[in-house]
Amino acid sequence: METLGVPLRWLIGRPELRLTVLAGRDGLDREAVWAHSIDLADPVPWLCGGELLLTTGLRLPESEAGQRAYIQRLADVGVAAVGFGTGLSHPHVPAAVVDAADTVGLPLLEVPLPTPFVAITKAVMERLAELQYEGVVRASRVQPRMTRAALRDGARAVVRELAVSTHATVLYLDDAGTVRAAHPSGAAGVDPGVLAELRRAGGSDRATEALSAGPHGVVVAQQVRVGPRTHGRLVLAADRELTAVDHLLLGHAASLIALQAEKPLRLQDEQHRVNSLFLRMVLDGTLPSRTARDHLTEAGFPARNGIRVLVLSGPSPRQALDVVGPRLAETGLPRFGAVREGRAVILLPGDGPRVGMRAGGDDGPAESAGRGGATGIGIARGLVDDAVARFGPRLWAGLSLVYEPDAGPQALQEASNAAAVAEARGRPGLVAFESLAGHVLVSAPETREVLRRVAAERLAPLAAHDRDNGTELLASLRAFLEHHGQWGAASAALEVHRHTLRSRMERIQTLLGVDLGSAHVRAELLLALAAWEGIADR
Repeated sequence: METLGVPLRWLIGRPELRLTVLAGRDGLDREAVWAHSIDLADPVPWLCGGELLLTTGLRLPESEAGQRAYIQRLADVGVAAVGFGTGLSHPHVPAAVVDAADTVGLPLLEVPLPTPFVAITKAVMERLAELQYEGVVRASRVQPRMTRAALRDGARAVVRELAVSTHATVLYLDDAGTVRAAHPSGAAGVDPGVLAELRRAGGSDRATEALSAGPHGVVVAQQVRVGPRTHGRLVLAADRELTAVDHLLLGHAASLIALQAEKPLRLQDEQHRVNSLFLRMVLDGTLPSRTARDHLTEAGFPARNGIRVLVLSGPSPRQALDVVGPRLAETGLPRFGAVREGRAVILLPGDGPRVGMRAGGDDGPAESAGRGGATGIGIARGLVDDAVARFGPRLWAGLSLVYEPDAGPQALQEASNAAAVAEARGRPGLVAFESLAGHVLVSAPETREVLRRVAAERLAPLAAHDRDNGTELLASLRAFLEHHGQWGAASAALEVHRHTLRSRMERIQTLLGVDLGSAHVRAELLLALAAWEGIADR
């Protein structure tokens, strides 16, 4: 960051100081960041660079070679200028000092005896304070203009105002590295290699990054974010070092753009919250079918062909909902999603006959879900593909049959059972309930209660044992049956040793008093497992 400094030309122009330039006139555009009086043979260890060094030459070497070396050391450490007081140690500035300063391009100012060093120091300090105040005033004038620009024309206007105010090139890049706004037009002033680095780097934990700095200027990037949500980066490229005011304006511009980006997202978040509350009522079965269908239709959700329920198991459910949101938007569907028992639940349109009804039902001809005729099961596959790509192999999904909106509990049960099957198989992806053997029996009202009674009788001992002893007998039984009794596949899905699984199965046979070698027993238990989750949820 550039440090404020007092231009030497301004200092020389102060008539009350009566300063005379003896050497280094080409360097008068330099700025002094401080004025420091010091009379040592070697003052270099006490200098940082940028100072106006004031000396009477009390310890100046007597030889010309020593005097030239003295000036050279000051130039090497980066002092802005030397103020040489005459009339005390030296009646005039030694010729070797003047010649050496001219040679190295170091401004050399003669300070006459009537001018105290403290007057020069005071002038520099007061001017530094004025410059700081001027910077604050400039920022206070620019910030309202930026705010008005944001309200009027959004991010592009803010970028333009920042670029004009800082005399720099400014770009706004989204999270993908695409330039969304730039001033001047294009990316002039930003090296293509720096832009490529930005696109490769993506997000960063640091709010501000200095991407490049050198004699030709700097490039600085500021994150555009509100809380954990980022909206890209604001990049400023200047052919000079940046001041504190530049950084202040950059941060203000980034905040304005972030707020502009957040407006629709906050409205979207609120809509998602309302939709989530509605979905919970659907899943609880507390809404009449027509009431639920009317609300869904008003929200832009095609419900005339019924609904499906999709369950995503494995990753963070809220992150899963955030991932599927954009794909739903692409298909023209509002997001009806909720978190249920540590899993993400998403409502999708039906695409065929509803359970217990003929195709079209009493609502007339079937209609397509979403835009472009996408079907509910097709949308589900796309959502699951996106989720697997994002979260990896530990993502399991289940999709229910098509139901009327008042049958949400049954649809949720089926989707949960299908997701459990996907997990038991140990393969990421989607399992549709209609692909499972026996799903018609589980779904038909006339057999559902029978299967629930069977499930309660057969599986309750296992559930009680798991609850009391912290075991996983129910999950082990499901894996064993879903993998057709194949020990290797079932134990791999459970991530346990084969001997462990065999021990569990022996315990299950003892508790249930059955022979798992019987195909009839296995079929009965598989159907009982399909009906069991609904009982456990009650």
